[in-house]
Amino acid sequence: MFVKRLVFVFLLLAALSSFAGRAMAQSEPQQFVVVYVEFKPADTRAGREVLEELASLAEDSSGVIRFDVLQQTDRANFFALFEIWTNAQSFADFQNSSTTQAILTQLTPLLEAPLDQRPGNLLTGAVNPRSQHAQARQIFVVTHVDVDPQNVPQARPLLDTFVNDSLNDPGAQTFALLSQTPTLNHFQLVETFANLKAFEDHLSEQHTVDFRTNIDPLLGAPYDERLYQFVKP
Repeated sequence: MFVKRLVFVFLLLAALSSFAGRAMAQSEPQQFVVVYVEFKPADTRAGREVLEELASLAEDSSGVIRFDVLQQTDRANFFALFEIWTNAQSFADFQNSSTTQAILTQLTPLLEAPLDQRPGNLLTGAVNPRSQHAQARQIFVVTHVDVDPQNVPQARPLLDTFVNDSLNDPGAQTFALLSQTPTLNHFQLVETFANLKAFEDHLSEQHTVDFRTNIDPLLGAPYDERLYQFVKP
């Protein structure tokens, strides 16, 4: 009888341990990453090709959810990468692989400034799947919001409300607020619109005007909003 009880307790503990492990794995947040890339103007085409190679590698990697190459609309030599990974470890594994490092080494002589990589987590909003058929017209917006550290408690509700209001704007396909790790007073607004007019209409919405008016005195640096279009791998 004692042996049966001992076996039961052992199996119960094993099951609880397995459940706890799965629960911890499920609670791991997705890893979001925004990378700003600035090429020397003469090396823009070559740099774009290397970024496309990096995107193709990422798409074949385990743990990738999304990997977009973006080109700034008003500065052709400025690019950005928008990445979503299942967790921080899958992103680290990709970054540290010898193949990824070899591609990043190819980028170095083409850059006019070091890569500006900003990892973070989703705080508010939603990132919808990319619409392939509308890709040519879509506008992708990344805004760096640098809040004075002492003003974060006042800024967060403004940011959350702005995101939730903007998700209802016509033509808004994605609108999300990301943290920036480990600089928790830095945020990224990630937005996708069906086209430029939808983005411009969003700018004219009263809730956008109110947000910009109210957030401005809380900032520690200028509001940095950049428009991009998708680069097809």
